[in-house]
Amino acid sequence: MPALAELPSDALHVAHEAASVLIRFRDFLPPGGLLVMLAGKFRDDLGEALELEPGERAYRGRDLRSLDELTSVELDTLDGAVGILLSRFTAYMDDPELAPLLRNLRGPLADQKAERAQIRAEIGA
Repeated sequence: MPALAELPSDALHVAHEAASVLIRFRDFLPPGGLLVMLAGKFRDDLGEALELEPGERAYRGRDLRSLDELTSVELDTLDGAVGILLSRFTAYMDDPELAPLLRNLRGPLADQKAERAQIRAEIGA
């Protein structure tokens, strides 16, 4: 596994922001909290590599909420963050469970986006 120190600073910042998005939307992530905790650990490792002050501690969502409660912009933001982490930073994740949990989240995100697209198409018809 490549080390985070091998990444340029701008890539570290991109990964840090993507992981931070997951923490911000923790209430919309799958129950159990494992994805939030692993994303938080990855974000903290990235922050350490960037020599940033520690961020908000990652903890499970207080109120589990459905993806359909997200605005379209929020849904796109969450989906984008997952996509960035999976496409660019999987090799740098030290916990082998993080990438599969992110991949499992892609399905529900894609389903929600498809449902919204269908509703928009029906309204526009």
